[in-house]
Amino acid sequence: MNPTENKLSHAELATKLLDHVQEAVFVLTGSKITYANKRAKEFFGECEGLDLFELFILEKGTLIVDAIHSDNFGNTLEFEDRVFSSKKGGWVYFHITYVKELSTLILRDITQERILQEAKDNMSVLIAHELKNPLGVLLSTVSEMIEDEDDEESLKKLLTIERQALRLKRIVEQVEYITRAQLGLYTPKPVPINVRRLVDTVLDDVKELVQTKSIKIEKHIDVEKLVADEFIIRTILKNLVSNAVKYSFENSKVIIKITEDYISIRDFGVGIPEEEIPKIFNRFYRTSTGVKMASGSGLGLAVVKHLANIANYRIEVKSQHMIGTEFIVYLHSE
Repeated sequence: MNPTENKLSHAELATKLLDHVQEAVFVLTGSKITYANKRAKEFFGECEGLDLFELFILEKGTLIVDAIHSDNFGNTLEFEDRVFSSKKGGWVYFHITYVKELSTLILRDITQERILQEAKDNMSVLIAHELKNPLGVLLSTVSEMIEDEDDEESLKKLLTIERQALRLKRIVEQVEYITRAQLGLYTPKPVPINVRRLVDTVLDDVKELVQTKSIKIEKHIDVEKLVADEFIIRTILKNLVSNAVKYSFENSKVIIKITEDYISIRDFGVGIPEEEIPKIFNRFYRTSTGVKMASGSGLGLAVVKHLANIANYRIEVKSQHMIGTEFIVYLHSE
């Protein structure tokens, strides 16, 4: 017997392989389902031969209709939506991809990711809300104690407590604002910002690390005031300065330059490998050299990018591996 006679055809092999992937895959002719893999049937039952739009109940169905029937549509459509699953007996959140060239629809279940993110958002709001009132009482009490204190040593301790309480207050505000921004509930509120005071506040937050690594901070501030959202500017500045200090070599320097048109933060540290630069704004992403250099959550630059998008700012990254990095935030869209 010819051994090739026992081999599967390419189509049969592809079909068997698709039954082992985690995504639900539908092959279409127009809007008619001509093939559904095992995962698709787990969500929607036996559906081959049915019309896609008789099977699917989803909010953004017109996107798929347009993609299937429009001659001017590009090759790929991607979006997220919830779809009613008859087999699961409820709504399921999917990341949906339609590849026009292959007449193929791919659904990846992101329900657990959505639930986890909603839980994180709710927890962030709860934490921020529960901490705001006690912090307000603490700051008010400490302020009164500072006014009444005559002993120099006790006064120093109270001022330290006040400074750290104010720092905690700013962190709580950031958690609250970032959560609102992620939920699309934050609208920038432009106000006049004292730039030098803001820079000093940010540097005070990273003072211990600056001293530990013997980093020299160079400030080139060419503007006294900026009209912008203070939370957005402060958060962007703090994250970029904090990263610059963390990933700088000891006894090096960090240069902060602010004009009415842009903010530039430059360090002389480990830099970013060129192939990793496109990924640095992804949530939880940390560069291979960054992981070895300092601890971190991988959220800082994701937050910077998110807030820059809200404010309509543009970010440019210049980096050389093991030489240093410069982040430039352009404050006016071109």
